[in-house]
Amino acid sequence: MIFITGDTRNTKLITILRHYGWGRMVINKKIHPYPGEPWGFDNGAFRDWRSGKPFDEVAFMHRLDMAYSIGTPYMAVVPDIVAGGKRSLEFSLRWLERLPRQWPWYLAVQDGIQLQDVEEVLPLFSGILLGGTDRFKTTAWYWKQLAHKHRKKFHYARAGTPRKIELARQISADSVDSAFPLWSFHRFDSFIVAFHGSLELTLFGPETWALHASAFNRAHAV
Repeated sequence: MIFITGDTRNTKLITILRHYGWGRMVINKKIHPYPGEPWGFDNGAFRDWRSGKPFDEVAFMHRLDMAYSIGTPYMAVVPDIVAGGKRSLEFSLRWLERLPRQWPWYLAVQDGIQLQDVEEVLPLFSGILLGGTDRFKTTAWYWKQLAHKHRKKFHYARAGTPRKIELARQISADSVDSAFPLWSFHRFDSFIVAFHGSLELTLFGPETWALHASAFNRAHAV
């Protein structure tokens, strides 16, 4: 399973991400991927929704133009309407006509969207991204089955707790993203053990946590 963190620019963190083959999900800034990085391109709809703003189409297209010049990401999320149900699906379908076909575009599914609705249009996408509420995320296995039935990828989005990350692993998701490890040095190291099974590489031992925790949290809080 491919793991994708939030968009960090900390060079020490990137060294560790590169060691484990993990990537970053880009929302705001232009990314400089390390060679072979499985980076993701987020549409920014959730960020806008959480701020109480409508989806910023102009900003999205500007970020897309910058990212497109870099190369092809592991995955990219088609614009959607957070908490929009089937209306979000229709919105995403309209957006497909404006997106570069060379990229692997994933359809975001959430509360109110049914399996049969997605199965009809799934050939148009490279994969399914599971969004929605905690309750909706309990349906992850069904969406994974649908994606794999049609030989598409399945991504478990915003796995903000170890429990959700473990669920994504248990159902054999192809990839998962989480900002959980970026809250503190201690959490990053403990996450490596939980996700990878051992601490092969860490640049942040216990003696550094107290020294750098405040600066780290300010730089990477999400």
